[in-house]
Amino acid sequence: MAQRTFEHESASESPSSVYQSPEVKDETDIGKELPTHLAIVDSDLVDLEPALDRAITRKFDTHVVPWLFGLWLLAFIDRSNIGNAKIDGLTTDLKLGGDTFNIALALFYVPYILVDIPSNWFLKAVGAGYYLPGLIIGWGIIGMCMGFVKSFAGLVVCRCLLGFFEGGLLGGMILYLSMFYRRHQLIFRMGLFYCAAPLSGAFGGLLATGLAEISHGGLNGWPWIFIVEGIITILFGVLTIFFLPDTPATSKFLTEEEREGALRRLKLDGHGATAVSDVAHESFSWQWVRSSEERSLLRTD
Repeated sequence: MAQRTFEHESASESPSSVYQSPEVKDETDIGKELPTHLAIVDSDLVDLEPALDRAITRKFDTHVVPWLFGLWLLAFIDRSNIGNAKIDGLTTDLKLGGDTFNIALALFYVPYILVDIPSNWFLKAVGAGYYLPGLIIGWGIIGMCMGFVKSFAGLVVCRCLLGFFEGGLLGGMILYLSMFYRRHQLIFRMGLFYCAAPLSGAFGGLLATGLAEISHGGLNGWPWIFIVEGIITILFGVLTIFFLPDTPATSKFLTEEEREGALRRLKLDGHGATAVSDVAHESFSWQWVRSSEERSLLRTD
């Protein structure tokens, strides 16, 4: 009788109360089994409110992009002013032939190319708010010194140093923008500061025409193109130090809510690509370089 009663009670229980699937686990167990960068992190992965997202983007557009526009404008003016100086007599005063002048132009690109990737490592270590203005101050000093060169050797040295400082600018600005904007927002912002390149041709030529008329202190014409434009570049670089933030977390023009929102939307944008939520703590890994090369080879095949 007791055996029959036990069997009756067991049969009366619902299947859901008896059956326990060994494969069902709670969220914490699921998160632990995922790779670190895919694990369930926190509520920061919930998307931002559209109004807050627009407010953050608007502030970055008014406090970050204009400074980058100015950096790129001055970079192209300082890079191309040697052509205006040639028109005003640089090759005659330095006794440069066609080949020697072209060599001085070409040597600019040797350090310009070599310094590009290492420069981005320094940007992450030093902080973009100091590093990018440091680059512009450096090439402003070199550009100003070009107004005092007296020989082909001096011109070559200045051109190489100019390439050294300008080489890290483009890659540094793109890396810098990626710390503030989401991926789908980058193209438009990059296009904005790229507009400075054609504008530099117009402003640079007009400025050089007026500066070439200066004659003072034994310097006539073309040296003043380098000297004055170099001084303008240095002053702009010093000014940029006080207004260009390193990362969204150090942006003084954001409120606390906006600062947290800016960091959160970078987590959303980079979720699955990195285990680090703060761009200030990201580190370089050759793994991602090899991965991108493998993907490129697969696409070509």
